[in-house]
Amino acid sequence: MKIGIQTLVKARGAWQSFRSNHPNLLPFLRDISRKGLKEDVQVEILVHFPDGEEKNCGIRLKQSDLAFIDVLNEML
Repeated sequence: MKIGIQTLVKARGAWQSFRSNHPNLLPFLRDISRKGLKEDVQVEILVHFPDGEEKNCGIRLKQSDLAFIDVLNEML
């Protein structure tokens, strides 16, 4: 997969905007990292839509998930 310089510049701007819009997210993720993600940790995501509908999903982390998270951390 090739990523061009224009895509990287665009992604950087979008990331900076996202961080500005959601200042509590990175400290929250740092706290989680300090605690340590381990196998069998359960992660839940709940989304509230403007029309009142909700969707949720839960996963229990496996060792292969942790390996993927490590790769993402190295990229960021």
